[in-house]
Amino acid sequence: MLKKAWIMARTEIRMVFKSRQVKMIPAMIVVMTVIFGGLMTFLTLSWGLTDPVYFNLMMASIMGVVIIMLPIMLPILIAADSIVGEKERHTLTPLLATPLTDGELLFGKFLTALIPGLVVAYSNLVLAIAMVNGLVLLLAPPLFGVWPDFLSIIQAIILPVLFSILAVGIMVIISGRANTVYEAYQTGGVLILPAMAFAYSGFLGGTGLNWLIFYAGVLILIVLDIILYRIAVKLFNRDALTSRVG
Repeated sequence: MLKKAWIMARTEIRMVFKSRQVKMIPAMIVVMTVIFGGLMTFLTLSWGLTDPVYFNLMMASIMGVVIIMLPIMLPILIAADSIVGEKERHTLTPLLATPLTDGELLFGKFLTALIPGLVVAYSNLVLAIAMVNGLVLLLAPPLFGVWPDFLSIIQAIILPVLFSILAVGIMVIISGRANTVYEAYQTGGVLILPAMAFAYSGFLGGTGLNWLIFYAGVLILIVLDIILYRIAVKLFNRDALTSRVG
């Protein structure tokens, strides 16, 4: 199953990135990271807010938006395009006629959205760390290496995976019933809201609640990911999809 789904995903990833809209997302994420993250880091240091504990909390909250929330936009868009875009391009019927099972097709769709999203998310993490610590080295050397702390690194590694699976699961379900890619993408945009809660959990540092919230959130996301994937598998039916192709 994995081999066939991976072959399909590689082909679809190449096709997806022929879209100008999809190509713009990684560039926009980088620009937002540099402008928003860089500006907020500069202002925090310029205002003299250089207490290590407070600085780490500020960076955990500010950069959480950049390295957790923003990269989710890419798998949401790719997943929205995964079926609705196929309908619009009239390429869905040949795809559904392949010898792959429904499960292999669906898993391939998941990989198509997840892999580019995670590559962008982790690349953006490296960029954010380099940018923040570069500014710190110039403006406040004693704070060099204060951020990211261990919690921030763990969040930045684990949460994009769980949120991306959640996003793709919902978007596969939505895109099978939406009429346009924009409609599916707009509906899936609400997935940014739960990410925001985790992105700002850094403000709870020092209370002991930040790790507790992280553990609870990860558990909830894992359960939701499993439920949504099962629903997507149940609803993903090539015969029904073919009948809806106009």
